[in-house]
Amino acid sequence: MKKILYILTLSAALAACTDDLKLTPVDQLVEGYFPLTDADAIAAVNGIYQYNVISTSYGYLTDLTSELEVSGENPSGAGGLLGSIQWQPSNSYFNSVWNSTFLAITTANDVIDKLQLPNSVTETLKKRLIGEAKFLRAYYYQYAVQFWGEVPLILHESQGTGASRAPIDEVYTQIVQDFKDAAEALPPVDDPNFGYASSDKGRATQGAAYAFLSKIHLIWGQTSDTFDAAAQKEHFRLSIDYANKVTGYELEENYADNWVIANKNGKENIFAAQHALTQNSDGSGANHLAHCAFASGFTDAPPHMIISDIKFYNAFDDRDQRKTATYAKTLFNPTTGEDFEFTLPRYRKYIDTSDPDGSASNRNIDRTIIRYAEIFLLRAEAINEYEGHPTAQAYNDINTVRRRAFRHSLDEPSIDDIPAGLGYEGFKKAIQDERVFELTYEQNRWTDLVRWRIYVKTLQNSGVDRSFGKQNVSLKNYRFPIPESQRNINPEGLWQNWGYDGYEEAKTGADPYKGFE
Repeated sequence: MKKILYILTLSAALAACTDDLKLTPVDQLVEGYFPLTDADAIAAVNGIYQYNVISTSYGYLTDLTSELEVSGENPSGAGGLLGSIQWQPSNSYFNSVWNSTFLAITTANDVIDKLQLPNSVTETLKKRLIGEAKFLRAYYYQYAVQFWGEVPLILHESQGTGASRAPIDEVYTQIVQDFKDAAEALPPVDDPNFGYASSDKGRATQGAAYAFLSKIHLIWGQTSDTFDAAAQKEHFRLSIDYANKVTGYELEENYADNWVIANKNGKENIFAAQHALTQNSDGSGANHLAHCAFASGFTDAPPHMIISDIKFYNAFDDRDQRKTATYAKTLFNPTTGEDFEFTLPRYRKYIDTSDPDGSASNRNIDRTIIRYAEIFLLRAEAINEYEGHPTAQAYNDINTVRRRAFRHSLDEPSIDDIPAGLGYEGFKKAIQDERVFELTYEQNRWTDLVRWRIYVKTLQNSGVDRSFGKQNVSLKNYRFPIPESQRNINPEGLWQNWGYDGYEEAKTGADPYKGFE
């Protein structure tokens, strides 16, 4: 994705994993006369993508806060407190992700508004770029609504100051509309006449918009407090329909190929955060998920992010290729010429096994956001929700993922298919387990546990050593707090989430998570 140029600086001091981005919105760079040309318009949209490089922060908020992962950092630092479920509104990660999210949304709004004014931008290009901008606005909002619930719904540059939190259904409605508009405007990934040039691979596509529409309708249907059974079922139907529209992708035969640098934007990738060498001021690709997993190198000292208990590694079947692609229990050390065995395995997805130390400093493996394998799991889950039981299609979807994992033919029954005859609950549990095997360290775990309403129960019953603090979890942790720095600016509009310092029951309700586990 060479044409997506990022404008950022990043501190080279990495005592802890942090994205620490200093981002300048594109509209501030070019002011009111922008855009004048096709090149100006492309540069403006590229500026929206730039905010997606905070891969570490997404990892800290969604992986480190789960039962699967713990922090090797200072336990009193921002990352350490996320890992031990002791976060407060002052935690710097909440502030940085909030700022990045709404700077991205503001930039997208400005681009959409300005591209719709009279200008000399080619009409076909203008249509695509507005589609990209709407896709990205929806993409950032889907994180915001899952992290914080009600958030300000800002659609034009003039609306941000003093904005109040909007109802969740209104935010999801806008997310869906933006993704639908994007799907109408963006090229399919496999269209030779309408697609992107090879140098533009990694930009948003029609398939990516459909993929997110499938995921969002499933999440919205599962979590809305206002839907009756019929409304829920309609969203599950839409999730299935949009999953069916995701075409032009294939599963990689070798699961680990999804994180091979030479295979960037490969056939299974639907959307990823692009991390290329030299895009960052220190010459790296800025994906600190690589560094965080291997910060301590070939030693047994814990890196910044590490598996919480060896049992999660042992839960993988040894025949499952995902085991050695997700975790590295042993790595070849080029310096010594020997294998090094870790007591606790490292996350392997963002480590180049031919040069582990190099990949930890280069940080140029793209962050996977949504892959074709997840579409099979989303559709299987949505079918189970819609029908109240799994169908043959649902079984085929989950088993397709498993057959790839165990290197079977995708189209034939295998000994590793899940057992037939499961009911709704049994199949739901199979999907939940399979998402762990398929998607560990891909920034889904916290949001999955929250949408399934089993976050507290899962951490409290995880069996993870109590010294890591996972049992500190409580119902308030179903949402992240509104950052303290933002409430200092707008305390009335940005009321605090339930359970955190400064919350008001008049705004949150007395028991908003009743029935959650």
